[in-house]
Amino acid sequence: MKILFDYSIFAYQTLGGISRYYINLDKEIKKQYSCNILAPAHYNKFLKEYSSYKGTYFKKFPRFTNKLFNLYNKISTEQFIKFNEPEIYHKTYYTNFWPKNFKGKKFLTVYDLIHEKFYKDYNFSSDYRPKKKALENSDAILAISYKTKKDLVEIYGISEKKIFVTHLGVNLEFSKSKTNIIKDPYILYVGDRKRYKNFQNLLKAFAISKKINTNFKLVVFGGGKFLDDEKKLINENDLNQNKIIKIDGDDIVLNTLYKSANLFVFPSKYEGFGLPLLEAASNNCPIACSRIEVFNEIMGQHAKYFDPYSVEEMIISLEEVLFSETVSKNLASKAKLTSSNFSWSKCANETLKIYKDI
Repeated sequence: MKILFDYSIFAYQTLGGISRYYINLDKEIKKQYSCNILAPAHYNKFLKEYSSYKGTYFKKFPRFTNKLFNLYNKISTEQFIKFNEPEIYHKTYYTNFWPKNFKGKKFLTVYDLIHEKFYKDYNFSSDYRPKKKALENSDAILAISYKTKKDLVEIYGISEKKIFVTHLGVNLEFSKSKTNIIKDPYILYVGDRKRYKNFQNLLKAFAISKKINTNFKLVVFGGGKFLDDEKKLINENDLNQNKIIKIDGDDIVLNTLYKSANLFVFPSKYEGFGLPLLEAASNNCPIACSRIEVFNEIMGQHAKYFDPYSVEEMIISLEEVLFSETVSKNLASKAKLTSSNFSWSKCANETLKIYKDI
């Protein structure tokens, strides 16, 4: 069986979880079958560091050349198919291009339906359906959670029989760390902070609970510099800016933060999966997160849940974990066991089974 992952995400995303997903799949599938990531021209930094792919890395495409590079990628893909004849074509993002000379089966992975569900936040219309053509042209669709599958059925009206769930894995090599970066006790938040991520409610909870902000710092990893409205909220709540620490860095820095955090908090109103939950869990870090469908799917009873819309309930949950060593240790040990159920080898084997069945 010959499998081809196309260039779509690698010519669209500089960094990100989606491109990592395909690199990890490619690594695992290569152990059993012929598999290639084809990205003739791309600017993805993760792929640049991955030796086993076909293509050329550009720091960025020169101005006004996107259409030219896109055409080059299309032509190169059709040439590769002509001479290598893959049986599986797995599109890595929702572009409408499908090579005309491909005669095998077409697959697409869907990660979440955030833009469709939160269309108002993005100034889209209520009938915004950006994945429609890519979904219709696929022989089978992979969803990274049962929640995403449910949303696909509800929003796009796709038959459940066409959708297969394959959970993501947590990187086993995600273990390198430095000595403690933050010496004081702290709560850790990771990633983007806009819109449905609900970071502002976390800031309010941190500000209101003097018990928390007196004893702990809030460390924010990634997601760019604090926005003006975030700075305003910090000032309005008289938060000591030394108590809120903004850090950027690589996986080693992030892993170090997970290992030393007193609590990892994930307050999102919606997610397609929630990989940081598994990253925290694999590092014995206790977790408090939103009571949403997908987080329960991943963590079961091994996290402390709260209503993401209730600042008061968030405070109660955070305090219960932070000020009880028994609760904290119990959550950490159970979360560690949960993370062991999510591996890239398992994800790859489930994906291969779907390929074979289709």
